[in-house]
Amino acid sequence: MFDSGLNEQQDALATVPGDGPTGGISSYDALPIPPAHLREWRDATLGRIRELPRRRVLQIGAGTGTLLTRLARDEEVREYWATASSPAAVAALTARVEAGPVLAEKVRLEYRGAEDTHGLPAGHFDTIVVDSVVQYVPDLAHLRTLVERLLPLLAPGGSLFLGDLRNLDLAHCFRTGIALARPGAARGDREALRRHVDREVALETELLLSPALFDALARDLPAVRAVDVRVKRGVQHNELTRYRYDVVLSTAEPAADLTTAPRARWGEEITTAAGLVDHLRARRPAVLRLAAVPNRRVHDEYAAMQSLFDPLESIDLAPQDAPAPAPEALCRAGERLGYRAVPTWGEHPDLLDLVLLDPEQVPAGPLTGVYAAPVVEAAGCANTPAAAGRDAGPDTVPQTRRPARLPEGAIPSARTAPGTLPPHPGGAAAPAPRPALLPTPSTPTVTAARPDTRPGTGIWAGAGADASPAEGDVASLFAAQVARAPGAVALPGLDYAELDARSDLLAHALLEHRAGPGTCVLTALSSPAGFAVAALAVVKTGAALLPVDPALDLAEAPHPAVLLLDETADLLLPAVPGAARLVREETAGPLPPAGHWPVTDADRLRPPCPGAPLLLVPGEDGTVAVGGEAVAAAAGAAPADTAWLVRGYPDGDAAIGLLSALVCGARVHVPDGSLTRDVPHEVLGWLRRRGARMVLGGADDVLCALLTLARAEGAGLSVSGGWAEGRLVVEQVPGSPPRPAPGYRAYLLDTLLRPVGPGEIGSLYIAGAGVAQGYAGEPGADGERFLPDPFGGPDGGTARMWRTGRAARLDEDGSLRVLDGPAHDDPFADEHATFVVLADVSGHRALWPATAAVPEGWYETHGEGTYEPCLDHLHSPLDDDLGDLF
Repeated sequence: MFDSGLNEQQDALATVPGDGPTGGISSYDALPIPPAHLREWRDATLGRIRELPRRRVLQIGAGTGTLLTRLARDEEVREYWATASSPAAVAALTARVEAGPVLAEKVRLEYRGAEDTHGLPAGHFDTIVVDSVVQYVPDLAHLRTLVERLLPLLAPGGSLFLGDLRNLDLAHCFRTGIALARPGAARGDREALRRHVDREVALETELLLSPALFDALARDLPAVRAVDVRVKRGVQHNELTRYRYDVVLSTAEPAADLTTAPRARWGEEITTAAGLVDHLRARRPAVLRLAAVPNRRVHDEYAAMQSLFDPLESIDLAPQDAPAPAPEALCRAGERLGYRAVPTWGEHPDLLDLVLLDPEQVPAGPLTGVYAAPVVEAAGCANTPAAAGRDAGPDTVPQTRRPARLPEGAIPSARTAPGTLPPHPGGAAAPAPRPALLPTPSTPTVTAARPDTRPGTGIWAGAGADASPAEGDVASLFAAQVARAPGAVALPGLDYAELDARSDLLAHALLEHRAGPGTCVLTALSSPAGFAVAALAVVKTGAALLPVDPALDLAEAPHPAVLLLDETADLLLPAVPGAARLVREETAGPLPPAGHWPVTDADRLRPPCPGAPLLLVPGEDGTVAVGGEAVAAAAGAAPADTAWLVRGYPDGDAAIGLLSALVCGARVHVPDGSLTRDVPHEVLGWLRRRGARMVLGGADDVLCALLTLARAEGAGLSVSGGWAEGRLVVEQVPGSPPRPAPGYRAYLLDTLLRPVGPGEIGSLYIAGAGVAQGYAGEPGADGERFLPDPFGGPDGGTARMWRTGRAARLDEDGSLRVLDGPAHDDPFADEHATFVVLADVSGHRALWPATAAVPEGWYETHGEGTYEPCLDHLHSPLDDDLGDLF
């Protein structure tokens, strides 16, 4: 049903056996959560479980034993059964248990999945613990099945503890907080930030549950007689205490039903902690529900989330006036008077209720109605997680992704929201980078350099010479690789011959629906093998590949001839008038008997157009047309095994990386569910065991941590990313700073577009194989951002570079550091600067500062003028070539 080993790996991240919590990673800044916070979180969980009868305990998903090794030592515990879904976890736990006589006498370990209850004794356990597991259940139906299988194992009056649940009702609040934690995000575009938050919530890969779910489930589960929902206790405010909670489902008659407990509403009868104390002293109620207390833990982020919908409010996480004391302060105020304090969710997501019980008047035992849950249907109380890490082949339903970011100081950081990048006089700002990471060999590799590159100057390039790109288009380069090694493994379950045959078959299906040169095919497929088949099939038709995430706003995307979707995307994407719609499983039928059905020119509607785009990527300034230069540059390199860590739907960077790997004969490794991609040590070990030297995709915080870890251990890494308009591939050889791979360059230029001196700040431009063809159908934007490369192309001809609008500098060790905003002397940010329009023999036209020297091979077509008049004279031939796509 699902792999509870995910929980064990998460537990391993947060604990070191015997030492307590040490390593949880914050979603806000990718830094370790302080150990004191994790210890408090763990101790709160232990305290909650110790309130339950536990003579005989069963724990599902014991992880590294954080709970087991403490609970099993309790005198009350006589038997402690625990399951783990990985043999390695069982072996490690067995060693720990056998090392202690108390544990060895009580603990029984079994290797089984969370859903496997076969053979476990029915009616035996006083308490069943399922902690930090539920979020990895695929969906609500599977959770219900799990609960239904566990309840019969409880002894009469037993309890099922579901711990560390994530609150669906606060999903947007949590994502808003993460988004605004990025430097400069609060100054960004309100609508863009709101779309980003919505997208992140839609792409959530874990199961989120509304607290109201459990009352709804209890109505359908006669064995459940009491439902106790509580928020986490603790003085620390972090994502664990803000957004997670615990639930106990008890089969015993409740000692008290708190649904109708006497209420005092915060802000009316009670407004301070001192007022609460006075109320309790004066009246000494048996039970009091202090209702509608503003949740101080989430207040700032909730206010920021609400401001996204109010143009009069600023968007920030500045501390707000405290609307109420911290929840733990109120709990302790009641406990000092002898009350039991039970915090739970309130009537709105940003409110809490605090239930106070006098143990002298309320008997001990299970509680129900702690959370005054609204009456709702269970179906609306859970998200539908995007599948993560469960794709096994070309036809499986995909995973989803979170956008990856580049490690700071390597290549452009994506921590700055697009709206924070300052506009140039024409109004266009540099969009956020679109990065991904790749590990490289531990042995040195050849990297590129301009012939006149000197360390510390404003040209960032490798130490070697640019390799000549392979000749031919991507389809012919792939065909040559298949001919060289048809039996070589391409992806799990697919050798190059079968990948070729399957993509041929799909290409013919696309051609039947009028895909071909001059059109584009939209793909939304996250199975890596399925995407590889689709990408090659589109390439073979001559159409442009348009990989998208179906959760994003695609209103401005080009009009495709065909939509090639998986089942999830088919549910999310609306119909496109005039476009064929193919669902992946319908087009992935058996191979023809001959096993090979190549696409020929006669099969296409029209001949392929030289220079047609390979890829289309919707961007901030328009749709970016990307040619095959990057793939051709990779085709001449030695194959390097590649790891696919893309979560969900691949973007343009992943598509280029995958095609680049396939044309040079690389093997693409795809991890199964046993690899926890959130644990850098585990990922790096997996890469080494597979011999993978590059990585495509991966979560942003994990990749940053992975790069740091690899540097510390002397392992090589390669990083690809940047922007769709200007992509960089950077190689890091152990002992050396990161440098661009052959064919890739970055320039730091002054106001006259000359390289800056050592250590100086300059305007950042991307050059070489990663420069896109331009903005499809947008000649103005094309000509003002894609400029003449003052150093020319590798063959001595003209070339273009892409202007990022960002400042950067080269550190003393040669590392490139990208800064916020433009350089102080950026001519394109100077409202008093004048420009000319240049053109080359290829028909490219571009703005150029009138004070800068005209590069060789370019000539002036429009005399000096201010910025805006020069835009009227810009024209790009791409407008003619790609007009059919819109």
